[in-house]
Amino acid sequence: MADLEAVLADVSYLMAMEKSKGAPAARAVKRIQLPDPSIRTLMQKYLTERELINFDEIFNQEIGYRLFKEFCTQSDLPIPQLLFYEEILTFQSMDLEEERATQAKMMYNQFIMKKLLRHCTHEFSKDALDIVKAKILKNHFPIDLFQVYDKEVRESLKKHFFQLFVESDKFTRYLQWKNLELSLHLTMNDFSVHRIIGRGGFGEVYGCRKADTGTMYAMKCLDKKRIKLKQGESLSLNERKMLQMVDSPFIVCISYAFQSIDKLCFVLDLMNGGDLHYQLTQRGTFTENEVRFYASEILLGLDHMHSHGIVYRDLKPANILLDEKGHTKISDLGLACDLSRKRPHASVGTHGYIAPEVLTRGMSYDTGADWFSYGCTVFKLLRGHSPFRNHKTKDKAEIDKMTLTMEVKMPSSFSDEVSDFLQQLLIKDPKDRLGCRGRAGEELKEHSFFLDVDWDQVQRQKYLPPLTPPRGEVNAADAFDIGNFDDDETKGIKLTDADQDLYQDFDLVVSSRWQKEICDTVFDMVNHETDKLEAKRKTKGKALFAEGDCFLHGILYKLGGPLALTTWQKKYFYLYPNRLEWKDYDGSVRQ
Repeated sequence: MADLEAVLADVSYLMAMEKSKGAPAARAVKRIQLPDPSIRTLMQKYLTERELINFDEIFNQEIGYRLFKEFCTQSDLPIPQLLFYEEILTFQSMDLEEERATQAKMMYNQFIMKKLLRHCTHEFSKDALDIVKAKILKNHFPIDLFQVYDKEVRESLKKHFFQLFVESDKFTRYLQWKNLELSLHLTMNDFSVHRIIGRGGFGEVYGCRKADTGTMYAMKCLDKKRIKLKQGESLSLNERKMLQMVDSPFIVCISYAFQSIDKLCFVLDLMNGGDLHYQLTQRGTFTENEVRFYASEILLGLDHMHSHGIVYRDLKPANILLDEKGHTKISDLGLACDLSRKRPHASVGTHGYIAPEVLTRGMSYDTGADWFSYGCTVFKLLRGHSPFRNHKTKDKAEIDKMTLTMEVKMPSSFSDEVSDFLQQLLIKDPKDRLGCRGRAGEELKEHSFFLDVDWDQVQRQKYLPPLTPPRGEVNAADAFDIGNFDDDETKGIKLTDADQDLYQDFDLVVSSRWQKEICDTVFDMVNHETDKLEAKRKTKGKALFAEGDCFLHGILYKLGGPLALTTWQKKYFYLYPNRLEWKDYDGSVRQ
């Protein structure tokens, strides 16, 4: 019976995954309904008071940009600036230099040489023209070739078209969407929860599907009683804070956070390719070229955290997750620490990956500790074990002693580049360690191990992953192997008002991620349905409009009908000097 339940859980989860990739109407089981356009005045006042109605604020939001673009394309005004901006975005999305060369020459001829932009009331600078022209003549087509025009295009759109947008119906629609966003208060009812995919110290992680868009997420549910039992309140709140600080394609990021009476819920990126530890157990070690791919993406994730003043403190293969295409993200920021307050002293992490300075009692440390853990992680991907577990010992004290004292000898199978790279990462003294000499991740990027790596391509996730997780599989441990917590452990724990007050600011909606979710799924469908509904209301209002010598009109309840004499019917009446007329409230029948 347990096996059957596990199979059914897997089938339900995989069916939800496939359904999330379908058409918008098939994705959603709960319809989004925008508020009435009459909220325009109230929302405009609310956002104006908070200085949130300006060109940059709206243009930089996904929904704001989409609606501004619709306004421009549907108006009778010539707006070549927006066409130019769209072509710049297309150019920047191209991977091959040959494609960028063709696109750049077309843009230069169409938007610059023919002076199409110069017919507008805004004059673009000669400096921008000279910079672009010089690179094109040298057959140099970097991704940022037209970046010099970005500010000027924005200034032109802002000066000549933004106020017209604010006065349009498209701005009203923007305010309707913002009202919906600011009114979001998520609960468990907004998700369908499927298979358990992981478990931590305070709770479980589930695959779930958001009801109104059909988007799949991972939901990390922490038990408040278990948190109280283990005195983990500060850790849970710290994770919520750390997640809000980061936004990188190489980190498992948060989209929402909400709570119930007994749970704290993080809604995170779903990574259904398993973790690197799981993949090591399934297929064995990786080659140097394969490890170079993973190491480059992990490096960018760590560097992003460090640039925001965060030391991660728990890097290991089990915390590196794969998405459905095989790209990596760093997960679980529960032990991450904000360095803006003070340098940490606590000895935390996973034995075999902890840096010597973290193990040394009373010694403070910073982001350099992560580069040591990074070296241990790269070593394990190549050899199948941490450099300090080569004797397969499970004694934590012995592992820590080896970390503090043992000099790691590189296997003869390693190339010179890999050996040197790891030796510099595993230096005991953080002052001498690679990544700690003043230029952080740039030091690692310049090492010969990454000699042929194009970091722009890594950032854009354009390199082909060495491993593509099989589609149609869960790529996680069996649901029953993951197991559940023993409820008896928390039986005597009571949650007081003071306990709940700790989480009063826990709820979160990340605006940029919500807007991307909407635009990727149901944005067009909801706008279309809203347009039809508002058009119907306008038609209905015209049908009920009074004409001629009518001096009073409005809603009237008429008793009786053709089939039920005691039923009140809602009518719209017209009182004339010599008669009373009415229509059905939908304006279809005149009495």
